[in-house]
Amino acid sequence: MTLLESIIASLLLAVTAVVCLDATRGAAALQRSSASWTQAVAHAEAELATVSSGGPASGTTRVTRRVWRDGLDLLEIDVPTAGGGSFRLTRLVERTP
Repeated sequence: MTLLESIIASLLLAVTAVVCLDATRGAAALQRSSASWTQAVAHAEAELATVSSGGPASGTTRVTRRVWRDGLDLLEIDVPTAGGGSFRLTRLVERTP
C-alpha cells in the first residue's frame, strides 16, 4: 500500500465517522422532539376527558368549546410544547346540559 492510498483510506474513514456521528446526533434530536410531542398529546387527551365530562380545564392549556349542531359541541384543546410550539386536539363531543 502506498502513502497516497493510505491517506485516501484515512480520509474516507474520517468522512464516514463524521457522517455516522451526525446521524446519531440527528436521531437523538428526533427522539427528544418525539418525547415532547408524546407528552403534549397525552396531556391533550387527558384534558379532553376532563373537559368533555364537565370538569374544569387546567391552567396550562387553552380550551375552546363552540356549539356545532344537533347536540354536539366542537372542543379545541391547545397544549404548549417544550419547543415553543403547540399541539391542538379538536373533537366533537356531546353537549352537556
